[in-house]
Amino acid sequence: MNRHRRAPQSAGGVCGIAYVDRVYQLHDAAEPGPLVNPLAWQANLDGYQCLVFLHGHGIFSALVIRSTDDRDLVGLRHNGAFDAAVRAIPGLAEWTDPERSRPLTDVLPGGTLVNAYRGQRGPDGELALPGLVFVGDAVCTTTPNFGRGLATTMLQVDELLRLLDATMDVTERSATTSRLTDMGEAFHAWTEANMRPWVQDHAIMDDALRRRWGGEDIDLSQPGLPSDLVMEASRVDERIRPAIGPYVAMTALPAMLDAVEPLARVVYQSMWRPVLAAGPNRRELAGIVDAAAA
Repeated sequence: MNRHRRAPQSAGGVCGIAYVDRVYQLHDAAEPGPLVNPLAWQANLDGYQCLVFLHGHGIFSALVIRSTDDRDLVGLRHNGAFDAAVRAIPGLAEWTDPERSRPLTDVLPGGTLVNAYRGQRGPDGELALPGLVFVGDAVCTTTPNFGRGLATTMLQVDELLRLLDATMDVTERSATTSRLTDMGEAFHAWTEANMRPWVQDHAIMDDALRRRWGGEDIDLSQPGLPSDLVMEASRVDERIRPAIGPYVAMTALPAMLDAVEPLARVVYQSMWRPVLAAGPNRRELAGIVDAAAA
């Protein structure tokens, strides 16, 4: 029997993206740097991506994200090289200006990232163990581009608590094995419908993003555009915009964008392409990293 074993992941995989991250804190009374929404700043540059994520008490993380194939940027894991790089990247330079903030950590390398979904079943198709529930990153992991890790976990917790309330005996606060099995099956069905799509969505986006960093054009031969490109196309066709809010807020599944994907496809067929943020391209950034190392 395989009741105490868990089946391997059934969606996602290694995405070919890595990052480096350094944590900073704003000085007392210092104003935050630029933001694209209340929680984060993001910039897509030529060959890589940058992010700032806000935490509490003026603490924030500054990230540089790259393809794992891009070995020229491995040196970013060293403090001196990272400092030189962020000084050259508008946005990151503002946030990490010594007059505005101070580093709290050394540079933290984020190894090869994965998008991964695993349900509640074992290799035999039955629950791995009735009464044992996998939740959080053990079920759903996505890359940090949208910072969805906490959201996917809390959505699972909310659904699991709802199922527990329905399963437990209200007087004895206990449940039979059959009820626990039913609860596990119900939670598995819910994560299949509500977590797996986010992993699949990220896997498609990350693979396409990695290819574009390598110089490839947008692939219009595929049946569906990656979600990030659908959102970018709203800059041209405002009819796309109403679908973006529910997608970003995760009040609707990625399929929310299917209805406006044809509109986005027309935008790209016109040869319009998203404008990259100002800053050094990948080769120039590699030169900055090499110079700092020397």
